[in-house]
Amino acid sequence: MAELLKHLNGLENIVGIGTMNEPSAGYINVADISKGYGQSGASSGAGSKELKYGLAPTPFQGMCLGEGHAQLVGDFSNGFMQHVLGKPGSWVTVDPMDKKAWNSDSNGCIWKQAGVWQTNPQSSQPVLLLPEYFANVDFGTECYLPFAKEYADTMRSVWKSKTQELLIFVELPPLEFSTTPFPEISSSTLLGAINATHWYDGVTLFTRSFKSYFSVNTQNHRPVFGYKKILKMHVSQLGEIKQLGNEKMDKAPTLIGETGIPYDMIESTTSKLIRTSKSITFRDTSSQQLAAMNHTMTCLEKNLLSFTLWNYTSDHSDRDGDIWNGENLSVYSEDHKCGLDKTDSYYIYDGLRAARAFVRPYAQYITGMPIVNEFDMAKGKFRLVYKLNGIKYDVPSEIFVPKLWCSKKADMKVSVSDGKYEVEDDDRWYVVKYWHSMASVEHTVEIKVI
Repeated sequence: MAELLKHLNGLENIVGIGTMNEPSAGYINVADISKGYGQSGASSGAGSKELKYGLAPTPFQGMCLGEGHAQLVGDFSNGFMQHVLGKPGSWVTVDPMDKKAWNSDSNGCIWKQAGVWQTNPQSSQPVLLLPEYFANVDFGTECYLPFAKEYADTMRSVWKSKTQELLIFVELPPLEFSTTPFPEISSSTLLGAINATHWYDGVTLFTRSFKSYFSVNTQNHRPVFGYKKILKMHVSQLGEIKQLGNEKMDKAPTLIGETGIPYDMIESTTSKLIRTSKSITFRDTSSQQLAAMNHTMTCLEKNLLSFTLWNYTSDHSDRDGDIWNGENLSVYSEDHKCGLDKTDSYYIYDGLRAARAFVRPYAQYITGMPIVNEFDMAKGKFRLVYKLNGIKYDVPSEIFVPKLWCSKKADMKVSVSDGKYEVEDDDRWYVVKYWHSMASVEHTVEIKVI
């Protein structure tokens, strides 16, 4: 990475680097390796944050399988049994048929050599001796943080920019599925650290289905009914992530390092651009993808959070997805292009999936402290509310309005609480510029697109 960074010196669009993507603690601090990966005394099942998918052997079972011993392993689905009851849908006997994971010229399992377990000489069956062998280690403080500091120091030693300090994005596992506590990261320990924790609507992600009326709280495994309660739950989850930056990272800013939706949803088609002679429309505007992406965007906006959408795959196809791990989260797909000409004002949107949900109006510059910066997709209404922060600005607030939502200036109705505004027309979007009056402390801009 340091060698790569040497070749990126001087690029103004490089603002920082990530350390490691969602680092797993593995066996570190597992309370009992016969019960799963739960830590601090939390065992598998309801109340545990351990996510299981498919065949999920415990750490001890994994060791036994690696030595060729057959094991009865839980097979977990992505439905009610796991997310609510925390139980496998079935039990499967996994038999390696005496085949081992270790080289024939080795002494076999290293944990067996360390005395964690042994084979009973009479029954030839594995016996666990030290279930708490890996316990009592703080992964975040004792393992991740020293690594992140050394990594950051190495990267900064080759970063030569005189104008841009290299930021460090801390991307620990999503809180809903993390088994380890978030560490205290002071600004003196990790200079320029950014809270870049990831967030997904976990139930939608793993079931590949968005239901506005039903979800599961992945923190306590309880079902949630009704969209208002689901929205409140997800807004709260993102608020907790944002709070980590304040409470655990010396008031560091938060950038949601990953968020998005699965586009390969079950029994659903993706909203797609359709070009007519004078306008652009969408097929299946009530698609699950459109609703799911709008839900995610709304939750982010209600927390005033910055974020990066996962992901953009330039060679995505319906057959191969993102070409990684069977995932299908790319906002763009070659298979969804209409073949628009480069001179077409909608060319930049060609190939995007459920575009109207994330290509939406937002305030890109705010001359004060934002209170509300959100778009109601159902009503086609954007609202910005902010208050003065004691700083005098010589520039206006600016609101980005894509022509995907408003093709003509006449289709946009702007209202302001005070001051004045003007609308600038670009080839593919509008920018609403707003100058507030100093007579008021709080200011509001509303934009209705028809």
